[in-house]
Amino acid sequence: MEFILSSQIGANFFPAMDQLTDAQIALYLSMDLISGQKLVEYKLIFKQLNKNERGVITIKELGAMIKSLDKSPSEKELEDIFRASDVDGNGEIDFREFCFVMASFENEEEREMCQVFKMLDRDEDGFITQNDLLQLVEKGDSKKKVIRQIIRDYDFDRDGRLSFAEFLTMIKKIFSHPPEL
Repeated sequence: MEFILSSQIGANFFPAMDQLTDAQIALYLSMDLISGQKLVEYKLIFKQLNKNERGVITIKELGAMIKSLDKSPSEKELEDIFRASDVDGNGEIDFREFCFVMASFENEEEREMCQVFKMLDRDEDGFITQNDLLQLVEKGDSKKKVIRQIIRDYDFDRDGRLSFAEFLTMIKKIFSHPPEL
């Protein structure tokens, strides 16, 4: 297979790097950092949102999606969300922009979970242990049993403590399938 150099394709095929805005450069770079599995997930979500079938999401489609999640943002809030997502400012959200925003949102969620993890890691050893959790609750056998069960259920490497990855798995499972009360 023969590779074609960009000079053979023509100067107009690739935009010159000095003509790209910082936001556009961030978009191009972020696409390389998103895993294939995440891209598949994002594509499915994007496809559900993209009702106009032009490959872009409009503010109206974004509003409908947010309302389907039982959220009621004001017009200004919706415009702010849309403007933040429309990185190139053309009035539409394309797939690259959608991926950039989704990845940014997920990274922010992970940073928040990291803060929660640090609060639970009472001895600051980088793990949540049974003792860390027991310091947070009142004394009682039933609470000890629940804590032991949590450690057993999510301590996948069986070292008696939860790593950050195990903690994230636990949180994601709890929030995707909340226990019935």
